[in-house]
Amino acid sequence: MTRPGVQSEPSSGQLLLLRAALGQGAESITAWEEWERDYGLDAPDEGSYRLLPLVHRNLLALGYAGPHANTLKGIHRRAWAGNQALFSQVRPVIEELRAEGIPVLLLKGVALAYRYYPDSGCRPMRDVDILVPSDRARALCRKLEEGGWRALYWRPRALRPSFFQFRHAIDYEHPSGGRVDAHWHALNLCCHPAFDELFWKYAEGMDFLGVPVRTCHATEHLLEVCAHGIVYSPVPPVRWVADALLLLRAERNLDWERLVRTARGFDIAPYVWPALELLRTKFDAPVPAEALRELERAPVSAAVGAEFLRDTAPFEPRTAFQDLLAFYSRWRRSLGGAPPVKRWPGFARYLQYAFELESLWALPWQLARSAFRRAFHDPAAPM
Repeated sequence: MTRPGVQSEPSSGQLLLLRAALGQGAESITAWEEWERDYGLDAPDEGSYRLLPLVHRNLLALGYAGPHANTLKGIHRRAWAGNQALFSQVRPVIEELRAEGIPVLLLKGVALAYRYYPDSGCRPMRDVDILVPSDRARALCRKLEEGGWRALYWRPRALRPSFFQFRHAIDYEHPSGGRVDAHWHALNLCCHPAFDELFWKYAEGMDFLGVPVRTCHATEHLLEVCAHGIVYSPVPPVRWVADALLLLRAERNLDWERLVRTARGFDIAPYVWPALELLRTKFDAPVPAEALRELERAPVSAAVGAEFLRDTAPFEPRTAFQDLLAFYSRWRRSLGGAPPVKRWPGFARYLQYAFELESLWALPWQLARSAFRRAFHDPAAPM
């Protein structure tokens, strides 16, 4: 498997900060002092700032009391207080969903913070990710909107079944400040019930502020962390390294065979492999060499390669055809192996939602406008 440069991989400064946050000895102090000297606390990027509460706890455990120890302590306290406020705002929603018989599974940050971080303040977060079965997605949206929650970004006026088939979640915000990332598919790369079923089948119980809920098995946690973390984001997503490494250090019952089989079977190995490779080579993570070899040997079609390039190196020049290939790859994955030839009308509907259009009639104009912009203005502009 070959891949282009991944623009979401940690920079040299971010690697230093990760070592300060995750190192297990004097290397942490050395990394912190080097980062402090070369980069400093004046204006860290947001991704780096999110690591500072974990840096505080790690350095505190090592007995370090440098010139910015109190600043780090204050950053940790602020993160802890912010998370507690967020959790208390989301807790009633989860209680109401459970009262209506809607199963709830916690994804990503909140579950990782409770299970693997020294305390929940070590992982600042803006929202709580919840997953419900795809056939309860409409009920989830109705419950949130009746409770005063409003979609933070685009939401179509009509919530058709095809929307729930091709999109994976809606971000909601409450006037009081709480935010929920409401999922009916676990991962945006793969909106198919067979993929989601793995998250439900192997789910484990956990307590959320006294409410019994479920979260996915560590195997699916790691799969999602890697596949989601390696994707480019305007906020550098370096925190995925901490998520994955803390999980790997804590868990001894990871099902590597299932992880590899899932990544290969659903064509997301190109996302999972570079993430695990980075963890093993840069942080000596306990990732089996055989698992890496199996992921690296996974066949990668031109469509999946184009999708990976678009997701991880979005500023690399691309053609409009490559972008369409990327969309095709994502759509085909949502078919779960069904023959795409008989389902071509669904690709148009998928593109409608990918471009966040209210109607299929707007799609030809959107495609023409995007192609023109790419051809005559910016070859790296998103389609």
